[in-house]
Amino acid sequence: MKNSAEPKKCAAFFDLDKTIIAKSSMLAFSKTFRKNGLLNRRALIQAAYAQAVFQLVGADENKMEKLRGVALELTKGWNHDHVKNLVSETMHDVVVPIIYEDALELIEKHKSEGDLVFIVSSAPMEVVEPIAKHLGVDDFIATTSRLDEDGNYSGELDFYSYGSFKPQAVLRLAKEHSLNLSNSYAYSDSITDVPLLECV
Repeated sequence: MKNSAEPKKCAAFFDLDKTIIAKSSMLAFSKTFRKNGLLNRRALIQAAYAQAVFQLVGADENKMEKLRGVALELTKGWNHDHVKNLVSETMHDVVVPIIYEDALELIEKHKSEGDLVFIVSSAPMEVVEPIAKHLGVDDFIATTSRLDEDGNYSGELDFYSYGSFKPQAVLRLAKEHSLNLSNSYAYSDSITDVPLLECV
């Protein structure tokens, strides 16, 4: 019998890339970004190469740090509102076809059991937010970029949703939603998410 003093809500935390969808969300939108003048051919090849390394060799801390550096350099100067609108407008064509059916079923299973469902991703919030809305999850944690006075990406981050930072954000959510993390779940494809998996 559960202690009545314990928080009663349980949750399921899902990584996004290669867990809910079949590839890197940023790479999925790369053609959209190129078509709209945000990426040139050289940058697209660079991003595709970085993603190929990520998929073939796996993601450890050093590789993720390099990928982060590539992403920040590629997106520096992009306008936040423009990117957000592009993602929202093309999400159904770009993301919906690569959502894993098993992930959808698992999300629905947790919802039917009364669990709260969250996405916890290192992808930028402009990409994660519309996917979270489409899936009907309760909330999300994502990487937040710093903007300059014109609303453009500065090349720096306000919050990097990666590694040990993920459980810190999960603990904040747990407090906010009165979650019982000891009876909650987490799903990921990556060894870099061991801290996330261990916090539930």
